[in-house]
Amino acid sequence: MNVCIPYLLFWLTVFSNFDHLSKDIALVSERNMPVKIIDGSVLEGGGQILRLSVAFSCLLEQPILINKIRAGRSNPGLKPQHLADNAPGIQLVKQMCNATTNGDRQNSCELTFQPQTLKMGNFNLNVNSQTAASIPLMIQSALPVAIFSNHNSSITMKGGTDVSFSPSMDYVKNVLFPIYKLFGVHCEAFITKRGFYPKGRGEVILTVNPVNEYLKPVEINNFGAHPSIKGFVFIAGPKHQNNKNNQIVQDIATAVKNKLNLSGYHKITIETEVRDSDGSGGSLVLVADSGTCLIGSSALYDMRKSTVNSITDEACDKLLLDLEVKSCVDPNALDNLIIFMALANGKSRVKCREITLHSKTAIYIAEQFTDAKFKINKLDDGLNEIICEGIGLKTF
Repeated sequence: MNVCIPYLLFWLTVFSNFDHLSKDIALVSERNMPVKIIDGSVLEGGGQILRLSVAFSCLLEQPILINKIRAGRSNPGLKPQHLADNAPGIQLVKQMCNATTNGDRQNSCELTFQPQTLKMGNFNLNVNSQTAASIPLMIQSALPVAIFSNHNSSITMKGGTDVSFSPSMDYVKNVLFPIYKLFGVHCEAFITKRGFYPKGRGEVILTVNPVNEYLKPVEINNFGAHPSIKGFVFIAGPKHQNNKNNQIVQDIATAVKNKLNLSGYHKITIETEVRDSDGSGGSLVLVADSGTCLIGSSALYDMRKSTVNSITDEACDKLLLDLEVKSCVDPNALDNLIIFMALANGKSRVKCREITLHSKTAIYIAEQFTDAKFKINKLDDGLNEIICEGIGLKTF
């Protein structure tokens, strides 16, 4: 009995923040997996830590406690906007691995996530955020989990398709998904309805095929030839505004071509779209294809304050910044690649102009959960090469 007392006291200390103490102790003892503590205040200190942590937790069956959430802010803890953007993704992954959670509520500075075994079979899940929560950010959590199931998945998500502080769905479909395919990830997203702030009401159906045993490592470090550029511009709103919106998208397409032509890019095609929608909004996504690299940029169209020139300048200027230095991916794409590099079976190399705080955060989280090691080399041309020896996670 005396031998057991220190052991029990240790676990009581570890789980002192958990509501379901006996259940958590049984879970950890059974798998010999102590809870991993993740500091939610480091680096970006926001939603990306939550999204990536629950994905790794689910895949590795690793119980976690994320503490100090937004600890460095004047109003720490989870606020309504953070719950709106991150809770649906957490709930989605929770369904995929039968997890239990605690702390996913307003003002909470801690979140526990206790995964069970990843479900085998088809994930026919339906997540309705009832807000303009970002569907692309839901995908950021769910996709790495779904690809390691041994069956196809179908996930219906409702919320915002094109909202601030998030990739737009056209960027996800036309920039991220083609790059993911290099890792062996095969997925499609069908946008059945657009959704905007504040009401959301958009809908996307994500279909995912499992990877073939392992993710493949990638080498995206050769810029290739002078790129062609494809654009996607859409505006959605009430039906009676369709004529006006048709003129706006045509004006944006013309302005984009003119601006890029002046910088020496002449192989340009622009797809335009106008849709009926409960809310109003739009976006412009540009994709430069050099044959070996895809470099993207995007900008949202806010019906209240955006102009043809403002959305054109924002998207084109970001793209030209990467093209001028021959970056092989854009900075926003890079942070989405980190989890796949960490899980791949072998060494990946990616060349990029800028390593953002989001990318540094993604690397930090990947190294907290796995033995993947990242190295960043500053090259003679001023670009950065990110090298990662992945852990070779195998499909379940």
